[in-house]
Amino acid sequence: MALRVFGLTGGIGSGKSAVAQRLRARGLPVVDADDLARVVVAPGSVGLQRIAEYFGPGVLTREGELDRAQLAKIVFSDSEARRMLDSMIHPLVRKLAGERFQEIGQRGEPLACYEVPLLFEGGLDRTYHPVLVVSAPLALREQRLAQRDGFNPAQIAARIAAQMPLEEKVRRADYVIDNAGSVAELSEATDRVLAALCDALAVPVARYPDLPLS
Repeated sequence: MALRVFGLTGGIGSGKSAVAQRLRARGLPVVDADDLARVVVAPGSVGLQRIAEYFGPGVLTREGELDRAQLAKIVFSDSEARRMLDSMIHPLVRKLAGERFQEIGQRGEPLACYEVPLLFEGGLDRTYHPVLVVSAPLALREQRLAQRDGFNPAQIAARIAAQMPLEEKVRRADYVIDNAGSVAELSEATDRVLAALCDALAVPVARYPDLPLS
C-alpha cells in the first residue's frame, strides 16, 4: 500500500501541536514543518547562509546561530521581508519533508500526517490531503499565545494577521476539530477524526491502538 499523507493545520494558538501529539501517541507518523524549518537553518546550512546574506549579521547570535527573536521582529513588521524569508526557507523545507515521507513509506507505513502552520498559504493542500484543521475561538488563541509564548497584544496581532483567517481554513478543511474545551475532549475529537481518516483511506484503524483520554 502506497503511503498517504494528510495535512494538519490551523491558526496560531489553535492547538494543532496537541492534536499532532495525540496522533503520535497512537502510533501515527507525524512530520512537523516547524521542526524541519529549524533543521534547514542550522549553523552551516544553506538556509542560514541565505538568511544572513539577505537580512545581515544582526539576525545571528554570537555563536553563529539564527536569532529567531530578532528575525521575528523584522518579518512580522514587514510583509515583503516575510515573503522573502518564506521564499528562501519553504523550498528547503518541502524538499526535506519529501525525503522524510519517502523514508516513512519505505518502512511500510500506510498513513502519515504533515503538520504545517501555513499549509493553505503555501498551496500544500494540493499535495497533502485530506486536510484537518484545528480551530479555536480568537480570544482563547490570544490567551494561549500570551501564556505560552509571552507575546504582547501587538505581537499576537501581527502573528495572527500573517496567516490566512482561521475561518477560511475551516471553510476549506475536510475535517475540523474544535479545540475550545478540555484536553480530554481534544483527544476524543482527534481519535474520531483518525478513525474517519482510516475509514476513508482504507487503512485499518487497529494499526493505531486506543489510548486513555488524557
